[in-house]
Formats: sequence, C-alpha cells, structure tokens
Amino acid sequence: MDNLRGLWRMAHGNRNPWVFRSVLACVAVSTLCAPAVAGDTSYMDAFDRRVSDIGSRSAMDDFVIAAVNEGQYDQALSTLEEIILRNPSDIGARIALARIYYQISAYGLAAAHIEQALLTAGWEAFEKEIEELKAKIDRAEGGYEYRLTFTAGVGYRAVTESVPTIPDQDYDLTSPFFIADGVVIRDLDTASNDDIRIGGTIKYSRGLADINFDDDITSFDMYRGRAYATYSKGLPDLIDTLRIDTTAYASFQAYGSERTIRDYGAMTEIYVQPSVESQVRVFAGYGWLGDSDQYYTDHRVRYGASGEYRVAPGVALGAYASGYYDWGVSPKRMDYDTPPNYDFEGHGYEVGGAISHLLYVFEDGRSWTHRFGGSYTEERILDYASLSANIAYPSYIADMVDREAWEIYWNHTVQTSPDSEITFGAKYGQEEITDTWTVFDRSQDYWGLHAAFTYQFN
Repeated sequence: MDNLRGLWRMAHGNRNPWVFRSVLACVAVSTLCAPAVAGDTSYMDAFDRRVSDIGSRSAMDDFVIAAVNEGQYDQALSTLEEIILRNPSDIGARIALARIYYQISAYGLAAAHIEQALLTAGWEAFEKEIEELKAKIDRAEGGYEYRLTFTAGVGYRAVTESVPTIPDQDYDLTSPFFIADGVVIRDLDTASNDDIRIGGTIKYSRGLADINFDDDITSFDMYRGRAYATYSKGLPDLIDTLRIDTTAYASFQAYGSERTIRDYGAMTEIYVQPSVESQVRVFAGYGWLGDSDQYYTDHRVRYGASGEYRVAPGVALGAYASGYYDWGVSPKRMDYDTPPNYDFEGHGYEVGGAISHLLYVFEDGRSWTHRFGGSYTEERILDYASLSANIAYPSYIADMVDREAWEIYWNHTVQTSPDSEITFGAKYGQEEITDTWTVFDRSQDYWGLHAAFTYQFN
C-alpha cells in the first residue's frame, strides 16, 4: 500500500494520472516487446489466459500490460518478478520492473534491479537506458527529483467579431509559442510520502484581441509566468490516498505593453483516490492583484472541484467545476450616486468535461492518446470597453456586463520517445458580452489549430 501512496503522489504531481498510467503501460510494452492496439485485450481476458496458459511468455506479457492499464500494479510487478525468476538473464523484464518501481517511488527496489541488470551478460545493449534510469534513481534516493520541460510549437487563430451597425470583421494570426517548466522536489522521507516542491513556468506567445477596446483587434506579445512553492502532506491515517497540498505562488500575465496582471496568493488542494479507477480534487485559494497595470481587480477568491474516472482500460472521463468572486476599484465611477461609488464586485463560474482515450500503442512502446472536451463559462465582469474614452458614452461611467462563453477542443498526444512527445489539436468557441449600458452588446467566434514538440529532462 505504501507503493500505491507513492504512485498517487507521482500521479497528482503530474496532474494527469491517466496519462501517467499510459506511460507505465508503454514502459511494459517497450521492454517486453509486445505490440498491442489499446483496448484489444481486457484485464479479465488477459488474466484468464495467464491462468490457463501457465508459463506462456506472451500470456505473461499481455497480462503485465493489461494489469498496468487497469491499475493493478502489484499484479504487474509480481508477474515481472515471475518472468525474471524463470529467466534471470531477461534484462528487458528487469528494466521494466525497475522502471515501474521507480515510478511508484520504491527507489530501493528499483536500484536493486538496475544493479542486478548491470551484472547480467549482455547489459551493454541496454547501456544508455540503464544509465539514464540509474541516474534518476540515484537522484531520487538522495531525496531530490528534478524535472525540466521545454515546449516549442506554432498556433493558428481566426476570429470573427460582431458589433451592432458594423459589418462583421475577420482576423487571423499564425504565431510560434514557447514554454519552459521546471520543478525541484524534495522528498522529506516520511511514512506518508510528504514532499516540498519549488518550481515555475514561463510562456511566450502572440495574442489576437481588442485589448484597447476601440473596435480594433490587433496582435501583440504575450508573456505568462508563475513561480510556486508547495508543501504536499499525506494523511493515510484518515484516508489511505488522502493528500493536502498547500501552495504559495506569484504569477503574471503581460498583454503587450497595455496590461499586466500580477497575482500573489495561496491555495490549498485536497486529493483523494476513492478507488484505483478514480480520483477527486477540491481546491480553494486567495489572490491579491492590486499591483497590476491597467487591471483594476484587487482581490480574488477561487474555489472548485474536479474528478476523473477510468471507465475501461485506456478510457477515462473527467469533469470539473470552478468559480470565483472578486472585487476592486474602478478608475471611473460606477453610478450617479453622490458621493460617487468606484467599487465593483465580479463573480463567475466555469464547468467542463472531457473523455480521454489511449488510442494506440506502437510496437516500440510509444503511445498515442487523444482527448475531446468542452467548457462553458458565465461571468459578471467589469467592462473595460466602458473605461475607454474612444467608445464609451457617457465616458465618465463604468459598466458591469455579463460574459458568456463556450469552447470545444480535440487534442492528441503522440510519444516520440520516453522523454518527448508531439501534441496537436483544434478548438472552436464563441463569446458574448451582454447587458451593457454605456457601450454595446458584442460577440465573437473563433477557431484555432496548434502543434508542438515537448522534451523533458529529469
């Protein structure tokens, strides 16, 4: 059960346990050399064959893959142990065993199997893979893990804007984007697998929007960054898989030279895995935005919940709901009262869902997954168009408006190596601003494409 706690910690650190499980499946496939199309062998079918065809290597290989896909890690490990017991010189099976032990934080067992692999004749053929895995295990045993990820890609976005009395206007933009993400994890060597994480993300892209609210959509440089420190605490005495993460963060979003949003705050997240097939997350947090440029919200409270459930091997459903309440001071009065009122309050919520599917496993163990989903948002927000002297009338009154938006997407991820992947996808969405007073109702629809390459060092 300690191994499962470690697995849960690794999975929620990745923020996508279903992809994580697919990676484990690919580990088993690649090292056992058993090609398969995702979902063509169920766990029970593989189990029946494993029992009825005792000693069959292909039956054992299929069962390892099915067991990992099903979350039955102990069964997968015991089967690999049996393979090695029958053939101690099977380096591929031993490396697969070491890799799974590493992924579930059983570093001592992983190290023991790597050391044994180095004593086995023919290890030179696996030298690079063994050295890379051994370096990861050595760092983890020292109490530290490091991950550094770089992404480079290109995106296309087309927008159609609709405003009263003006013909629809079309705009489009093709632009590159770059993302760098890193984290250092310090294992506190406790029975509950507590750790401290310090990390950050920086992203550059080009944006396409009417940031001046003067009926002129333009492109501009966008920079986003976030730094954080998290203390992750396991509470197995209450619930075996229960964890609480407490995070302090600082972030910024720069929209050209016109607007920069700076957010400093804290968040608490609670994770629990009710079953091998499911996980639930709830969160709440507070952020102070008073140091922003040309952005007038000063305080924001966030909250929400999400869940995922694996309905079949390689297939998972996910859903989430989140909301916020914020308040600040407008540079223009909000009404005709005497004395004038400059304070405003906003609120909103978003709900969404998705289905993920392990589409294919290649002969060399690489995986192809895809995810189809959508979201819906409703907000009551400060209308920044009403702050623009170019179009607001009367120009000395600010306005609160309703914003409604929805989006659907279809994204694909293809592994190109154990440390790299290619992603591509498409999206379509619509947005409406209504209940305006000083300006006008307006809407836009958009669609976009993207493709990117990601490489992770660890």
